[in-house]
Amino acid sequence: MMFDTSEDGIKKLISEGESTTVEFKQRLPPGSILARTLVAFANTNGGIILIGISDNGEIIGLTKKEATVTMTRIQRISSNLLNANINSSITNIDGRIVVYAIINKVPETLYPIRTSTGDLYNRVGRLTKKSTEEEVDPTLITGPPVNGFVAMSFRVEEEPALVDYFEAMKRAVREAQVPINLMRIDLLEGDYEISQKIMDKISESDFVLADFTLNPSNVYFEVGNARGSGKIVIQTARLGTLLEFDTRNWRTIFYKNATELEKELIPALVNTYKEVLKRKG
Repeated sequence: MMFDTSEDGIKKLISEGESTTVEFKQRLPPGSILARTLVAFANTNGGIILIGISDNGEIIGLTKKEATVTMTRIQRISSNLLNANINSSITNIDGRIVVYAIINKVPETLYPIRTSTGDLYNRVGRLTKKSTEEEVDPTLITGPPVNGFVAMSFRVEEEPALVDYFEAMKRAVREAQVPINLMRIDLLEGDYEISQKIMDKISESDFVLADFTLNPSNVYFEVGNARGSGKIVIQTARLGTLLEFDTRNWRTIFYKNATELEKELIPALVNTYKEVLKRKG
């Protein structure tokens, strides 16, 4: 979607008020609210969000520090949820700092875009609304449930996007419409020796979904154990991850963001489910 981002162009947008394609925010909203707005624009007709503008169209402006933080947050959320970085920038309107972000409508091949919690939002008039779309499809593949062990980095403080990647894995299972149960060791309650518990859970699982983003040593250990046990392994990694030599020859799904990970995992999960059933005879 094209918007005139000159000072006069943005003033005109402000004077026309919020709409299906225009949203005002006085300050940077919490990440979850910002994500909903970006996703809603992407799922509808695209749009522009102006930060530093009150709901009634008053140009409040941001401090330089606020503008920098806002830009960083927008780029992080958009790179995690959308298929490409959105067009965002800092500008001056009547001497006040305003941040804008232009979101394009998502291509049909990637529709719908969901938040990291799996929720779907659309733009209805000047409001962002959660969709009531049913998650269950009557064409669900029926059969016995299978168990998948998720091996990935837990260093969320270092890379918050890891949370989005795990949510993308869970969404991919729902979208694949196969009865797969995903399990991750750090979410397992109880008092236990972790290395032994990991090996036990891998042994109990039908396949391992291993994400090598940040090249965590635990994932190499878990994948080695899985392959040594003859388990099916799905390898994933964020684009730019340099895999160690002993894993490079195995097929790996490389992705740019959570949305792309979700999309690429769907056929892999369907094929894995079928292979598990075939092996069980």
